Formats: sequence, C-alpha cells, structure tokens
Amino acid sequence: MKLIGILLEMGRKMIFKKKTETKTKTKVEKRVATLSTAELLTWTDQVLYSVGRNVSAWQKSQDKYSLEEARMGAEALHAIMNALTERTLK
Repeated sequence: MKLIGILLEMGRKMIFKKKTETKTKTKVEKRVATLSTAELLTWTDQVLYSVGRNVSAWQKSQDKYSLEEARMGAEALHAIMNALTERTLK
C-alpha cells in the first residue's frame, strides 16, 4: 500500500514538473535578433521570393540544391516570423 502511494506521488511530480527551455539560438535567429523591424520586413520579401523561385526550379529539375535552398529560406522565414511575433507581443 505504501509503495502505491509513493508511485502515485512520483507520477504526480512527473506530470506537473515544469519544463525549462534550454534552446540555443541558431545563426539565423542570432542574425534576425540584430535587425530592425524594417530590415526584417525587407528580408521577408526577399526570402519569400527566393523560396518561391527555388521551389519552381526544383519542380523543373528535381535537383537537391534548389530544394535545400528553399528549405533554408523557409527556416529563415520562420525565424523572422518568430522575431516579429515576439516584438509585437512586447
């Protein structure tokens, strides 16, 4: 009976344990953090164009380079959107 109580208490601690974020920033996230909002909006336009162009190139040629460039652009766009969201919520 005592063992069941101990196991239940351990289960509660595991369920309600707060997670601490220890995420390190990527190079893109570090770079984005240094830019002004106006610069981020310019980057957004450029990245959107680049992603679209690379996806179109990949559709025609099916080469890895175009797809990788599109993926990296999408990651940059994600970092920019996160930064803009954080700035908006402040």
